[in-house]
Amino acid sequence: MFNLKTSLAALSTTGLLLGCAVSSPPNQHELMPLALGKTTLAKQWKYAQSAGQFDAETLGFTPDATLKALIAESQSYNNDLRIAAARLEQSRAALKAAGAPLLPSLGFAAQTGQSALPTSNMSTSGFGLVASWEIDLWGRLASQQAASDSRFKASELDLLYSQQAIAAAVTRAWISTSEAQQQLAISKKMLGYAEQQLQLTQKSQQVGRSTGQDIALNQANVALYRNQFAANQQVLNQAQRSLEVLLGRYPAAEVTAANQLPTAAMTLPAGIPSELMTRRPDVLAAEQRFRAAFQDVEVAKRARLPSLKLTGGVAYIEESVIQLDPSLKNPLWALTGQLLAPIFTGGLLEAQVEAKNAKQLEAMAQYSKTAMMALNEVEGALSNERVLLQRQTALQTQTVQFKKAVELAMVQLKVGKADRYSVLQQQFNLASAEANLLRVQSERLSNRVSLHQALGGHFPS
Repeated sequence: MFNLKTSLAALSTTGLLLGCAVSSPPNQHELMPLALGKTTLAKQWKYAQSAGQFDAETLGFTPDATLKALIAESQSYNNDLRIAAARLEQSRAALKAAGAPLLPSLGFAAQTGQSALPTSNMSTSGFGLVASWEIDLWGRLASQQAASDSRFKASELDLLYSQQAIAAAVTRAWISTSEAQQQLAISKKMLGYAEQQLQLTQKSQQVGRSTGQDIALNQANVALYRNQFAANQQVLNQAQRSLEVLLGRYPAAEVTAANQLPTAAMTLPAGIPSELMTRRPDVLAAEQRFRAAFQDVEVAKRARLPSLKLTGGVAYIEESVIQLDPSLKNPLWALTGQLLAPIFTGGLLEAQVEAKNAKQLEAMAQYSKTAMMALNEVEGALSNERVLLQRQTALQTQTVQFKKAVELAMVQLKVGKADRYSVLQQQFNLASAEANLLRVQSERLSNRVSLHQALGGHFPS
């Protein structure tokens, strides 16, 4: 004899066992060769200057207290981070919602009305509790929850990557602001030299040693350096506003930075390429999205299999109704099982599997793209470091030599072998060299920040 309670209990036990058997996506070591295809990770970075272990806490230069405070401020008030945090909360809510179908649902029902004869157990005045539970026979609901869990982890990693990106952007903007302040001071100094040369030329003209052409050329130089001063002021204001926007402040061009750039370390160990895949938040987020896409395929496949839903309830109804039917007795209860197996859906379920498979291929390609971009960013920054160090060394030598030339010109001025105009010309050369050196030092520091970010390093706050 068929026993409904016994059969449903057996089905429930089977469903719990099968529901635990959720397919697992390939791990990172399996996914990487699948995604990268013919590309093989190098054992060492091609342009690395040091083969040492990468230190995620070492920026490559020592940030001052002001920079640390600015980074901390950006982590609290930057709008991009607020957007990323809101998306994380959306993913958190979606994860909770995805787990709900795995648990039974319970509801309260009540109704009142007048009826001469009841048409069903719940058609008259009364109240009751109704419970339902879809048994996850094939792991469809578990796969659905696993997909949401991976998307939530991806959102967490997105937020972490955004935090690092904003910290890096603030650091670069701070470096640019510091450079712009110093470039403005240099251009002001050069404008002063040009004005002094003009005054000397005007005095020389009065004694017949200079011509109108000399005056015109020096006036043109003054105009040139006034333009340069104004341009540097514009660059400074733009750098300040960019930094203020990153900090969540009004772009009033009021923020200031250090009046001297920090000194970059000579080398920065970069580790090995394979470590990058386990450290970069954006690469790890792409991996989690692939995992979510894998589980989406499993959900679509298992939607083609039968589903089983249990529904039960207990209710109390009016005594007057019970008196009409001696077989009724409070409390009333019911337990039903619903088995639904799709037979013909017009190709809908198969099409959904195909669509999810295509989405999985897209997620794999996106993982490959993200990984390749990460590798390119590191190699590019390492290559730039080599070139910028060479340029900085050359410009440092040039600056030192121009300083010597100025010192020698001052000595010649004192002994009457040189005039003030020629000394100013040597000071022009020195100031120009200082500006060029400052530009390269700033570029190298900004590149260090980009390299640290590309390697998945942390930023102080």
